[in-house]
Amino acid sequence: MTQHAGVSSSQCDYVLDRQLAQLRPANIVDFGAGAGKIGRMVERALGTSCQRIAVEGFEDAARMLRDNKVYDRVDTALIQEWLEKDPGRYSVAIFGDVIEHLTPRQIHAALKKCLEKFDYIIILVPLHDIFQDDAYGNPLEVHRAYITSGFFDRYKPVEKHIVEGDEFTIMNLLIPATRQHKPLYRRLSWRAFHYSMLALQPIGLARPTVDLLKRSMRRYKWLLR
Repeated sequence: MTQHAGVSSSQCDYVLDRQLAQLRPANIVDFGAGAGKIGRMVERALGTSCQRIAVEGFEDAARMLRDNKVYDRVDTALIQEWLEKDPGRYSVAIFGDVIEHLTPRQIHAALKKCLEKFDYIIILVPLHDIFQDDAYGNPLEVHRAYITSGFFDRYKPVEKHIVEGDEFTIMNLLIPATRQHKPLYRRLSWRAFHYSMLALQPIGLARPTVDLLKRSMRRYKWLLR
């Protein structure tokens, strides 16, 4: 049988299993679904209660996914095109060993769109690996971005796991869309608190100020989150 998609590393599979079990999404979109590994992981973790949608830019791989019936829906499209054209709202976007096939500019443009369409984003990506060329007759397999551990920090991930193996170092990130869109008054409140603590701590007044906030504002933590 002809192979149409690459084989992704299993180093962070246990992390993704736990994340799926905790989030229990109503649906997921698997970008660059390849051979369908993540679709099978979602089915094992959540059964058929979670709708599985595959986005695959390589027609041969997309045809294989339809034949295998791993997903409830398979869309043949490049990631950027799908994000521009699909009107839906979804629970979780999963980029499993695929985001490194985009250029850095394309990655950030795609994530900006995802923050508007998804509640959470999960990224699994090899670190420091820009060596892969096209494979299986698929020009989309080329690695186009050199990813470091801090590449996605601007998106404020709530989880970052880095697992080193014999051949690859794989990073898993969980990014909630809600953290990106705090109201202005919340951002200003946090900034005021942060710089106040920096100023008050050297003179021993940081802790007394927090104690005063606790006595006078029952919801001070909510205001500063």
